[in-house]
Order: sequence, then C-alpha cells, then structure tokens
Amino acid sequence: METVPRDLAFSRLGADVAGQHRPLWAKAQDGSLVLVCQSSGFSRPGAGVLRYTAMLSQTPVRAARIEALRLSLDAARSDATAVRLIIQTPSAGKAASRFHVRKDLVGSVAEFDGDAFSVDFVQLPVIEPTPTPRSRRRR
Repeated sequence: METVPRDLAFSRLGADVAGQHRPLWAKAQDGSLVLVCQSSGFSRPGAGVLRYTAMLSQTPVRAARIEALRLSLDAARSDATAVRLIIQTPSAGKAASRFHVRKDLVGSVAEFDGDAFSVDFVQLPVIEPTPTPRSRRRR
C-alpha cells in the first residue's frame, strides 16, 4: 500500500480538506463520507467484510469536531450513504503517522448509538472491460 499525506489521501477520494487541521472526515464530491480509520480498529466478522469499530468519546479532538462527525455518521447511517476509507497507522517513535487510501473498499455505517459506531467495508466489484470483437480480414 502506498503511503500518502493526509490531504492527498482525501483528495484521491474526491474530498477537499484544504485549510483543515488534521481532518477526521470529509464529504466527497460524489456525496460519500470519507473517513479516517485507525489501523487498530479493524476486525473481520465474516467473509469479505472488513469492520471498523470505534468510539467518538475516545477520539482525542475538540468537542465541536466530534459533534460534526457524530452528525455525519448519523446522516450516513440514516441515508445509507457510502463510506470511503483512509487507514491511519499511528506514529511509532520518531516516524510520523502513515495514511493509506483504499479505493477498492466501500462501506456503510452498520451501527451507531451516538458514541460507539461500526462501519462495514466490502470490496467493490471489479468490472472487467468487455473485449471488442476482432474483425477478420479476407484475403
């Protein structure tokens, strides 16, 4: 997986976060919710499902940012909005956090009680291009 800066990760998923300090989420141009998920919060509850689970109360940011994320998660759950994934691997020692874009996964908010939430991600179907028929030349 390629490591990219946080703002570039959002940009690759169609979200503009210019001027924001360490954004946790953003709305993409296609209406999907782009979410930064900590690498330690994933599990595999079933075949083909990657589940992210977290609690807003344990997110170390200002209350206003938590409230904005709470509203976005609630809207994504009720509107069945697609969730796109950026994985953050925390810093280790002097190394900075790393961000990975997962364009191949799309999620939906499976559970949300106002604090604890889970998002289930599944692989997007690979659409194979249909081969163009070759015409036969007559000799």
